[in-house]
Amino acid sequence: MLRQTPWSWVPTLYVAEGFPYAVITTLSVVMFKTLDSGMSDTAIAFWTSLLGLPWVLKPFWAPCIDLFGRKRGWILLCQALMGLLFLLMAFTVPLSSGTPLLILMLFPAAFASSTHDAAADGFYIIGLGEHEQALFSGIRNTFYRLALLSAQGVLLSIVFTLTKHWNIHAQWSAFFFLSGGLLMLLFFFHLTALPRPLTDQPQKRDARKSVGGSFLESFSAFFRKRHIIPAILFLLFYRFAEAQLTKVSALFLVDERAHGGIALNPAQYANIYGTAGMLALLAGGIIGGVLIARHGLGKLLLPMALMLNLPDAVYVYLASAQPGSPWIVSACVVLEQFGYGFGFTAYTVFMLHFAEDSGRFRTTHYAFMTGIMALSLMLPGMVSGAILERIPGFASLFPELLSGTCGNYELFFLWIMLCTVPAILTIYLIRPFIKYNFGKKDIPERSRQ
Repeated sequence: MLRQTPWSWVPTLYVAEGFPYAVITTLSVVMFKTLDSGMSDTAIAFWTSLLGLPWVLKPFWAPCIDLFGRKRGWILLCQALMGLLFLLMAFTVPLSSGTPLLILMLFPAAFASSTHDAAADGFYIIGLGEHEQALFSGIRNTFYRLALLSAQGVLLSIVFTLTKHWNIHAQWSAFFFLSGGLLMLLFFFHLTALPRPLTDQPQKRDARKSVGGSFLESFSAFFRKRHIIPAILFLLFYRFAEAQLTKVSALFLVDERAHGGIALNPAQYANIYGTAGMLALLAGGIIGGVLIARHGLGKLLLPMALMLNLPDAVYVYLASAQPGSPWIVSACVVLEQFGYGFGFTAYTVFMLHFAEDSGRFRTTHYAFMTGIMALSLMLPGMVSGAILERIPGFASLFPELLSGTCGNYELFFLWIMLCTVPAILTIYLIRPFIKYNFGKKDIPERSRQ
């Protein structure tokens, strides 16, 4: 049998990884808000943030993928499960009692998605040689991001534009039908497209014991690393403001103007946030990576922390002015998302830096840090809705500082600007022990002359 070329399965595998993640973690906020589901902003922010829990816990059950079954089988199982769950959601959306059922179905979909992530990354390593892994690393990242773009932008916009005369429940139902259909198509395609590497085998019984012991050893070694406390504080608080903003900004953009929002419909939201905003996010990340490669992490830490946080001020303006022009809204979102992409690069490069001296546990320690990263988004996001609803009471304690005419969203975004201070200060926790030139490309002697 002819060996499958990586082009036949790597791009589609990472589409299957990124697409459900975008639907579960981002579009669920917009869905519950626009469906008039009866959920408060506090409840929406709490439950949609809690959906990130599987990605927090993923490093702890990811070893099961190595111990039991084949990675290829895990991938196919998770894709089929996600596809079926999305199709069930399509039937559930129109029901009067659909909201709790949707939440119940989103949780197993989230666990399937996070498990699929771990299996896909492991399969990528065993399915490709060392040269092909390097060659396709950019390809897989590109298609993962294109999947995010297609879910949050292109597909959502197309569905809600073509069905603009339908009611909102029918529109979301159509979106989940297409989403579930896409994942089922990927499942059937991967049945034949995914290769069958000889090394894709479950661990033997003795090997299982050693893997379990190695996991405990790596876990212990991670928390014994030098500078572990400032590193964890950085990982938890660098995105403290952005983690709260992410949930509430989605609520704000689609909320009614009478409630202080911008009143975008889902198609407009997809075009502004899911398309223009996503492209700005990608551009910021690319430029950030290029600059770190040129100047090193140490020199870029403060500029990146500022770029991650200070553009959040555009939401203070949007909440205060409530501009009617979609171009102004789009420009503000693009600026904030570009800053986010640019500033987040420092976070990912720091994780590579901190895992550098982990020896044989380098991959596992990096996985632990991705779990902490997910936790840093989940916990602030869970309380962001409660802060939004209760912040007027807090603001009333300072009438001289805060005008009584400020709405909930305006007060919340002012709170976000306050939260940028500890986020920026975290860089001073890690600066003393990082390699200043980490990530900087060495310049050959001849090119220096």
